[in-house]
Amino acid sequence: MTSLLRIGIAVLLLAHCVNADTIELMNGNKVEGKVIANDATAKTVTVEAMIGGQLIQRMLPQAQVHALTVNGQRTVLTPKPGTPASSAAPVANASRSPDEVKALIAKEGSNPPGWMKSTKLNYPKTLDLTWANAPKGQWNNQKNIGQFNWDIINPNENRWQEGIKFMEHVLSVNKDNAEIRLRATKEIGGMYFRFFQDYARAAWWWQQAGVTADDPQSVFLAECYWRLGSKQMALDFIEGESFYLNTIKLMGDMGETDRAVELTEAFAEDADDPHGAYLLGGDACRLAGRYDEAIAYYQEVLDAPVDPKNKNRFQRLISRAQASLEAIKLFELLDITKVADGTYTSNALGYEGDVQVAVKVKSKRIEFVKVTQHKEKQYYSSMRDVPEQIIAKQGVKGVDATSRATITGVAIINATAKALAQGVK
Repeated sequence: MTSLLRIGIAVLLLAHCVNADTIELMNGNKVEGKVIANDATAKTVTVEAMIGGQLIQRMLPQAQVHALTVNGQRTVLTPKPGTPASSAAPVANASRSPDEVKALIAKEGSNPPGWMKSTKLNYPKTLDLTWANAPKGQWNNQKNIGQFNWDIINPNENRWQEGIKFMEHVLSVNKDNAEIRLRATKEIGGMYFRFFQDYARAAWWWQQAGVTADDPQSVFLAECYWRLGSKQMALDFIEGESFYLNTIKLMGDMGETDRAVELTEAFAEDADDPHGAYLLGGDACRLAGRYDEAIAYYQEVLDAPVDPKNKNRFQRLISRAQASLEAIKLFELLDITKVADGTYTSNALGYEGDVQVAVKVKSKRIEFVKVTQHKEKQYYSSMRDVPEQIIAKQGVKGVDATSRATITGVAIINATAKALAQGVK
């Protein structure tokens, strides 16, 4: 090889290492290079990378590619075994017409995920399958379905698939009880949504349950429409005279920050308890980078009067607002490049108690974010989703807490901010 050729290859190698894209393959290998094209129609990904000292371009089937990270944005193309293989997985900047979203929901929802057939039906035979709505007596997760789901299914990721299989079994044994079937159908939709973020199947099951705009779960069904590619479909579904508190978060997540602020003010004015609205309004402004407004809303939580009858509940809201205030002041307005290499730990209040994280920084990049300790029972997928967002964005700016696990997600964000602040030079 001539000296000139060696120099040329070295220059190309250097160029492709700087700001390189990352291609994660299904076999576990990672390739640093450049994503030339991601063709959703042909279901192929064209990449360019240095392999064996040579610049090589390859066209790969999307089925061989787990995820792509381009310009810091990570997108999962093919879920790995153990997660629903849904073509409806959220895609960065996806845009679909309402008819396309409806067709996608009908196609995905009417077909069970690939893992369903091989998943075993696993539940205590002592469970009361008639599913009492308000069980009497002491808490018993070996008798009551709701308590079994809360204690056993929710906090154990390796049992999420079994949880859905079990709820379908509850459906099958209650063929003549419309009330239980309705509750089970809604719960299945909720499991697909909060466990797997399988928005098409979640939407399908909620549609089977007849969820409308006056149902508390309407906000999450609207989020499915947005995640599947149609913001307008989501807005049309939930806009009306009445709204639920979670609508503030959804508006913030969808980038409708002004609308989130309007709803925050309206809710706070009419409600005896404005703390929750102010907290979500602060989160929406924080997500949009409107830090002065976020700080003002978090301060409103601290200043609002507290009902002495529910002092513990209010104290938790106040503690969460305080943690978010500290996180903004400590790190959110700073830069990851100012953080020294090292592994940092911190914690923030979650739903059941403190959530502790460990964050490793190397060469001015966040290498990993891990939840090392927690007592959460409603975290669902936030333990995986929020750290992945932080790594993809290389910071906590613009990271949204996973829906149905907002408290836990915000705790992870705040704990990460506090941890990173320890390394600021």
